[in-house]
Amino acid sequence: MDDDVRSTDDAEHDAEHRTGGDRADDGRTSRRGFLRAAGIGAAGLGVGAAGGAAGMAASRPPTPETPLRAPVPAIPNRVGGRGFDHLVVVMFENRSFDNLLGYLYGPSTEPVPEGQRFEGVEGKQLSNRTSDGLEVPVHTYSGPTDRVMRSPDPDPGEEYPFVNTQLFGTIEPAANVDHRIPELRPPFNAPAAGTKPTMSGFLQDYVDKWRADHGGRAPEPDDVRQIMGSFSPDMMPVLSMLAREFAVYDHWHCAVPSQTFPNRSFFHASTSHGFVTNGFNPGAGKWVDPEKNTGDTIFNRLDEAKVDWCVYYDERQLISLTGLLHAPQTRKRWKTNFRTMSRFYEDAAKGQLPAYSFIEPRLLYDHNDMHPPVGPATRLDDDGTIIEGGGISDVRAGDALLHDIYTAIRKSASPTGSNALNTTLFITFDEHGGTYDHVPPPAATPPGGHEDAEMGFRFDRLGVRVPAVVVSAYTPARTVINDTMHHGSVIKTLCDRFGLPALTARDRHAPTMENAFTLDAPRDPSTWPTTFPLYSPPNPESVDPTADGDDDRPLSPPGIGLLTLLLAEYAPGEPIPQTYREAYAAVHGHGEGLFGK
Repeated sequence: MDDDVRSTDDAEHDAEHRTGGDRADDGRTSRRGFLRAAGIGAAGLGVGAAGGAAGMAASRPPTPETPLRAPVPAIPNRVGGRGFDHLVVVMFENRSFDNLLGYLYGPSTEPVPEGQRFEGVEGKQLSNRTSDGLEVPVHTYSGPTDRVMRSPDPDPGEEYPFVNTQLFGTIEPAANVDHRIPELRPPFNAPAAGTKPTMSGFLQDYVDKWRADHGGRAPEPDDVRQIMGSFSPDMMPVLSMLAREFAVYDHWHCAVPSQTFPNRSFFHASTSHGFVTNGFNPGAGKWVDPEKNTGDTIFNRLDEAKVDWCVYYDERQLISLTGLLHAPQTRKRWKTNFRTMSRFYEDAAKGQLPAYSFIEPRLLYDHNDMHPPVGPATRLDDDGTIIEGGGISDVRAGDALLHDIYTAIRKSASPTGSNALNTTLFITFDEHGGTYDHVPPPAATPPGGHEDAEMGFRFDRLGVRVPAVVVSAYTPARTVINDTMHHGSVIKTLCDRFGLPALTARDRHAPTMENAFTLDAPRDPSTWPTTFPLYSPPNPESVDPTADGDDDRPLSPPGIGLLTLLLAEYAPGEPIPQTYREAYAAVHGHGEGLFGK
């Protein structure tokens, strides 16, 4: 068998043998064993360079180039023709378009569909250079598979000041270099008015953040070149296949050049209430404060029009980020309109999906949100050896979640309720998370109402491109949509579809997603591709915290932010959890029973 091609059984067999010699005298798995079982520092499965992981998906045919079709029960066509009656959105975390889909089409993967344009990375001389002369070109990731699938590691900067450096190459004032968010000073690396983004500062910003996270120690080139890396289509077989077999937007931008909370807020409220960070001054409690978090959301608009909706969250997480982020507007619906992912699969199978569904991946621990890992955390093993291991996050887990969601919709065949012909799946990411992209963000319509916004940002430009894929029976295969789109387009689409008034000027002037529905006759779901995710190693965080301290891994920013929101509302003044063990205790102590099942 090729060393780069491993079956699930082989990987599980090897994992047992990897951990067999890493047990303490009392039989418990030692810290080193825990890290090795998680794939940290292990050789993993080999991934080639240049062409990516061409051999990696070979044991799970078909590839994105050769989709398999499977029979699906016949269902009646949608009344009213092309379009949708049910929209399902799944939003993952912190990946740019180039990072996940930059190589979707190109000479080394798949030709650009005839008569269409694709704004990818192949055939372009793209690179970033640091202040000391290190130049790194765009490339596909290479190395041990487990390491590649957790790239970039550690997590890049995603807050507004760091994104300014990434887009414009600016550090202003100069004293902001190598500092963390609380130490940064105005204008928070923002450029002079009218400056055009050069997309030249991703590498330098990653070097600076690496130093800040490592006590000022300078990184080696291999530590930082990963920020310019991309996944090849074979590394992300589900996302890549859906992007090719349906429609991909190659100019979909997030709403704010910053991090998770502002972008997720814009997605449903068409504003972030003047905030550009998750929890900078004022702290994360600003999001649950009804005097600061004002105005309606699309959920309120749907309620007023008696259009049903639901937010689906993972049962292990117990709480919903969307619910807490919009607590002043949604609290009264937490028990009725927030359900677990088990219910999503049941609702899809029974044809009972609401008109609008929003899916949250696991953001707290045992990630399937695709957020880059956080770390490293330096500790001592049982024998005194220094070991490192950060929070575990692997894009394969997110691709597997996408497979499950897509398959549930593809197989849904209710003759009178939601089904594959009247349901559209939209796949996107909240923000780019500091990963490289080469397309400068365009100007934007400010939502209005927040002239004294955090860090002086005027909300007059969009954030970085993010992956965006539409799966619909009314969408031709191999469609590339070049129109400039943004997160406000989803609100605009829902408002137009159900006759709702706009929320702010941002969504009022947004383009809709009607450009994805161009077929008069729907595609039979039996002709849709069957997806095959790669094997994803079990995450040690998938079990409850253990007694031997192997669960003191750091949380990702969304995880910390989620718990900060929970504690701001239900336990003000309590220390914010920083590790898996602390998170487990906090969410079970304060979050059980808040949301519906």
